[in-house]
Amino acid sequence: MLHIQDPNYSNSYSLHEAMISVCSNAERGSGAYAFVSKSGADLLFGDIEFEKLLDRGEYQLIVGIDQITNTATINRLVEYEEKYPSLNINAFLHSTNNSLFHPKISYFSRENGTGSLVIGSGNLTAGGLRKNREAFAVVDLSIQELINLDAYWNDWVTQSACYLKPLADQGVIARVAKNTFRTKVWNDISLPEVDTIDIEGVSEDSVTTEESNEWNYQNNSSVLFAEIPRSGNRWNQANFDVTTFESFFGATAGDNSQRILLRNVEAERILGDIEVRPSVSVRSQNYRFELEAVAGLPYPTTGRPIGVFIRLSTRMFIYKIFMPSMGNKYDEIADWMSTNWDGRPDRMKRIVVEADDVSEILNETAINSFLVTS
Repeated sequence: MLHIQDPNYSNSYSLHEAMISVCSNAERGSGAYAFVSKSGADLLFGDIEFEKLLDRGEYQLIVGIDQITNTATINRLVEYEEKYPSLNINAFLHSTNNSLFHPKISYFSRENGTGSLVIGSGNLTAGGLRKNREAFAVVDLSIQELINLDAYWNDWVTQSACYLKPLADQGVIARVAKNTFRTKVWNDISLPEVDTIDIEGVSEDSVTTEESNEWNYQNNSSVLFAEIPRSGNRWNQANFDVTTFESFFGATAGDNSQRILLRNVEAERILGDIEVRPSVSVRSQNYRFELEAVAGLPYPTTGRPIGVFIRLSTRMFIYKIFMPSMGNKYDEIADWMSTNWDGRPDRMKRIVVEADDVSEILNETAINSFLVTS
């Protein structure tokens, strides 16, 4: 079936959600992608359903390193390989001029011998899996079709053996260091001869990579200001009304299989880990998401915490929690919400606006550092 991933399309379905859905009942898989980012690796290999797949069986990944894939990404992939013995990752290292390694494909097999092919335009980056406008298809495979695909794939892997390198290969390390270096100087200075780069001097954390741009927002992005209720002693499981749950977060009441991506803004241009959350709705008509940023914090004795959530794409958000103890900025946001709230006074205030409408409020917060205006 064909799917369109588009942040402005009401029926958008992400490549990430499709991959997780397919792998949830698979026993093994293989894939090849042109570009991988650290965030993309976390979205796939950090998901509980993919972890279960690696417990049941195995997954083989072939990663392109011609562009984008950088030192930080390779280091994270090494960590996942060490964590999961059933995960086998190779880099595709070649020297063919004017030719990119450019596939974006995975296929999975089930215990009954059938399988699924996931193929399209998206790479294993947060953009490709969630934020970019992409097209992809999930194709069901019969037993014979899977046998044929296995044979075809294995034949290509065998004939490509000379290009498939372990992640620790020195040639791989040098190539991704050049990608890191290119990103660092792309908009600043002319790129010198890359063969002269001091590989040891290229820090994985020293540059703003393509990956960091995957979490930016724009002036027309939707922003939710939401008071967070106490909810007993576990207020980090933030409750929302059904309208906010469905219309802003893009969840569906009664469907706990959907994944919401959240990432806390810790400081300017600094984000916490990706939080992959199921959209939990229960019979008591509570609709909630767990927020890692406030796990373990006591609920304030006066005032309510206020969450500011910015939608980057369908079911993908950055957020910041403002506490009464934060002083003037909290007071400014609380006053603005009181002025603009038109609902019942005994209900939690939830207001959705465009970022441009609250630019003065957001301008003085760390969340504003992820705004792009062009």
